[in-house]
Amino acid sequence: MNKFFDTKLKKTLFIIVVIAVIEISGHGIFVSLIRFLNSVN
Repeated sequence: MNKFFDTKLKKTLFIIVVIAVIEISGHGIFVSLIRFLNSVN
């Protein structure tokens, strides 16, 4: 059980890091959404 939790935690952290890197590089969904909202206004 402990080993399963450990791998799940590592996977979750990996996904968070990947999303953060994509967002910082400016190709993320949040950045695109903000740009879209700014272009509409």
